[in-house]
Amino acid sequence: MYQTPYFPEITSQANIGRISYFNVAPVYFGMENLSGFPEIKVQSRPPAVLNQMMKEGQLDISPVSATAYARNADQWMILPDLSISCIGRVMSVLLVSREPFERLDKKRVFLTSDSVAAADLLRLLFACSHIKPVFCTASIKHPDDLNGDADAGLVIGDAALAVSWRKYYCHVYDLGDMWYQLTGLPFVFAVWAVRRCFADEHPELVERVTNAFQLSKKSGLAHIVTIAGRAAQGLGMDFKTAMAYFLSLDYGLGDLEYKGLKTFFNMLCQYGRLDKPVTPRFFIKYSCPKIQAFKTE
Repeated sequence: MYQTPYFPEITSQANIGRISYFNVAPVYFGMENLSGFPEIKVQSRPPAVLNQMMKEGQLDISPVSATAYARNADQWMILPDLSISCIGRVMSVLLVSREPFERLDKKRVFLTSDSVAAADLLRLLFACSHIKPVFCTASIKHPDDLNGDADAGLVIGDAALAVSWRKYYCHVYDLGDMWYQLTGLPFVFAVWAVRRCFADEHPELVERVTNAFQLSKKSGLAHIVTIAGRAAQGLGMDFKTAMAYFLSLDYGLGDLEYKGLKTFFNMLCQYGRLDKPVTPRFFIKYSCPKIQAFKTE
């Protein structure tokens, strides 16, 4: 029988964000039944919206883009061992283009408005190659969203997976693979962050939520076949491709991912996309009762 995490009583409340794409499904899989944890409220939004909600204090804990964290590092801390990362191909962050990458100088390139990290990564990849496109912004869900004036566009998330973009564009580039070819490191698209003031006021709750995410992620990774099946059905893609996608993602944040994250921040600073160097800071667990393991429904 499937088991869900059991959480002891908590007196405070936490507003928690969730990215509205299938890519976070493994992290939230064990938290889908929240009857044992009524003190949290989960809101599902695109990545850029979650970033803004965190900045405005509408969320206490949420996945945020790597660059959103970098620009708010004084106010946010990173929860340990949680990220959306890849080593090489990621499949859901694509540059689709009518021209080869190296010929996009002075061409119109549309950046998605849904992800800051993906847009910053693409800008950085162009800068490293000394290519200067003309950037525009749009929400790109379908080839029709890129009009005839667009030479290339950045497509992310479920839209990148649900459409066979190679049918419409001669050149399709995977940004995770491009980063790996440049640095030999993983790329961290998102981390889970907590607002410092909330962590200061509710350290035990933050630790319990952190533990809940870890248990939920463990359950999700153990049920990755189920998750891939749901994604395949929801996006109208074949199961094999969906399974390959989830296996391409890493949801931890170890030493290698940390190095990739730091390298990204340093390069953004070098190319003027960050005002100052950033050293990631983590939420330090406090000594409080641990979440009980799993309770049979």
